[in-house]
Amino acid sequence: MRPPSRRRLLRATAAVLAAPLLPARGQAPGTPAPLTIGLAPFLSPAALLQAFRGLREHLERALARPVEMVTARDFRTLCEATRAQRHDAVMLPAHLARLAADDWGHHVLAATIDALQVLVLVRRDSPARNPADLRGAIVGMLDSLSLTATVGRLWLQEQGLEGSVKVVTVPSINSALFALDRGEVAAVVCGSTQLLNLPPSTPRSERVLATLRDIPGPIYLARKDLPAADRDALRAAMLSFTPDPRQPTTAANAALHVIDPAVWARLEPLAAIARRTLAGN
Repeated sequence: MRPPSRRRLLRATAAVLAAPLLPARGQAPGTPAPLTIGLAPFLSPAALLQAFRGLREHLERALARPVEMVTARDFRTLCEATRAQRHDAVMLPAHLARLAADDWGHHVLAATIDALQVLVLVRRDSPARNPADLRGAIVGMLDSLSLTATVGRLWLQEQGLEGSVKVVTVPSINSALFALDRGEVAAVVCGSTQLLNLPPSTPRSERVLATLRDIPGPIYLARKDLPAADRDALRAAMLSFTPDPRQPTTAANAALHVIDPAVWARLEPLAAIARRTLAGN
């Protein structure tokens, strides 16, 4: 039998995507459709979904409806899904949250952490002792739309290292630490709290070379056409979340709260950088 042509596969895929949603197996007819929340891809998908399990289960109880958390292969893909209003809610890096609210009509729901540090990590046995020692080296960062990478690239400019350091994109912070441990990169840029949800198998051979500026943690938003009643219920459920006191404070385990207007105002210059990056400038 001849394999199906690419055109036939595309038609079949389109038909599946266009089909009406049916209740999931075991879901009784009339049960509310799952509420979908997109998560910023700073960890591998399995680690990310495990980290946010407590919040998801809380939201399901509070809302009395299924909640599905999903992620994307990179920040640009997540931005495209956000701009297309594909998720009921989304957790974005703070500067992308500002952009999504200003440019795409999303409604701010809740903030996570008001301030976390951006770190430059090297191996414990690295000869690098100051930023200048990275000249000619390879530095791993999340993709250019992430807030840590935005701050990391600005730092390289400030240190006079732009053009003399090769920046490579890493798919997640845990994969970045594997690359650092293997010597594939000389340094990694990440957020301090991103190191707190790593899978146990992640090598921890790093030390801090430099501590950069503080940045706010991710922010949750609702799509612009989510019904107001659903939006209000979701916001109330988020604000009632109690973090697990046995676990460290991270974006996944933080007391969600109304965003500080001063923090929101400081995001505009960083949102402008993201806007240019999305436009390919």
